[in-house]
Amino acid sequence: MKKLNLYFSRLLEKFWFSFSVVVFLGALAIKAMYSMDDFPYFQKNGIWDLVLTAAMIALLLAVFRKKEMIEKKLNYMFLFLFFGGLGCLFLFLVPLRPFSDMQYVAEGALQIAAGNVDGILQSDYLQMITKNLKVSLFYACFAVCLPKYVISLRMINVLLYLVISFFMGKIGKNLNHNYPKMIFLLTASYLPLFLYCNHIYFDLPVLCMCVVSVYIYTSGRDWKQLVLSAVFLGIGISMRELAYVFALAMAVDYILHDKVRSVRENVKKWFAFFIFVCVILMIPKATDKITDTFFRVEGAESESIWTQFWMGINEEEFGFMHNEIYDGQKDFNDFYTLLTSRSVKQNIHLFGRKIFWTWSQGTYQAQRYGFGNDAEQSSDKFDYETAATKYLCKDIQRGRKIINLVCRAQYLALFFFMTVGLFSMEQEREAYRIFLYVMVLTFMILVFYEMKSRYILHCIIPMMMYALRGLRLSDRIS
Repeated sequence: MKKLNLYFSRLLEKFWFSFSVVVFLGALAIKAMYSMDDFPYFQKNGIWDLVLTAAMIALLLAVFRKKEMIEKKLNYMFLFLFFGGLGCLFLFLVPLRPFSDMQYVAEGALQIAAGNVDGILQSDYLQMITKNLKVSLFYACFAVCLPKYVISLRMINVLLYLVISFFMGKIGKNLNHNYPKMIFLLTASYLPLFLYCNHIYFDLPVLCMCVVSVYIYTSGRDWKQLVLSAVFLGIGISMRELAYVFALAMAVDYILHDKVRSVRENVKKWFAFFIFVCVILMIPKATDKITDTFFRVEGAESESIWTQFWMGINEEEFGFMHNEIYDGQKDFNDFYTLLTSRSVKQNIHLFGRKIFWTWSQGTYQAQRYGFGNDAEQSSDKFDYETAATKYLCKDIQRGRKIINLVCRAQYLALFFFMTVGLFSMEQEREAYRIFLYVMVLTFMILVFYEMKSRYILHCIIPMMMYALRGLRLSDRIS
């Protein structure tokens, strides 16, 4: 069993390392782009793309070399106040009016928080898209004690952003990267994550639940940590099934964790695993029961999950959401029929573009979710005028272009050090195994699932942990 586990881990490491090298080198030549008209495309890199990527790699290494000073000079109060203040300033300067799905989620959260159940029952969108009704419910739990305004929901996002940054540092410390404040600094400075403070949707809540659960689990990888982490994972899964990748990664890691145990300890281990599975399944079921009982009309239909898989293999936009052909009631047969209706060559072409775009795009589409759709004037999408709004109306404006360049450069720098971090894993393979599983499982699901680069936002957790190891190795070499 031990040899099989070692062989399997090495095989996955080699696969992910090879895949990462190909994606990174490809991203230096070809730039995966997101159009504000909501479709994906490719173009050649410009000189500034390469310069900024190189600069960001050098900057990350420079910050890493100052880790002792950062740990000594900075305290958590300063980090929370500084980045919390920046988050609030961003929300004030960019008062984006909720749009698309975010609009319905925000309206639903405020109505639930205010006790207006009738408003939820009359919303065709929330009655159909129940996964987003549960996101509304999550925000409403916090908004109950806050003023019933959109800005309150965004302040919740700032809190989630800070919690994510804090626990990322704690996860790093669990892996013997004993500089959690520097990791907090790197995470909070990650511009795509910061921009998501303006997006009232599932992204930050689910990521926060996953980060906390991973921290708890990696604190000991024992039965107590496993069961407690299941509570936070169950909440995350209630909002998005993609959080199941963490549950599965934890389950496999826990089973394969090498430790000499007595019969009594083995019984405890498997009983804890049983409780873990029950909690993971029961919390989403309980959430479904609550939403169906109190917030849905009788007989309301839900969107089929196979709609996302069917959408994920459309040729027109190689798996991107294509609103012109959207149908919320697709099933497995529709997915299978579409997949097998094309030749092997056509599918290879589709999946090749889809995979490369997803893992190299780099901004997680934060340019849309942080600043909204393009508009002719700021009043078309912002609640009020500020000193910044007139410079943020369109993605082609200079300020927006610079932000997009920085986001992508940060992502590629993180991706580069993650790839370096996959070297020489013999002594640390077991500690990092769960993070490798998360990335590989995400990759496997997104081959077929609807394509959006924001669907790998949760991979900031494993990418950062491997990148920290890559930074350490790079620092020793240089």
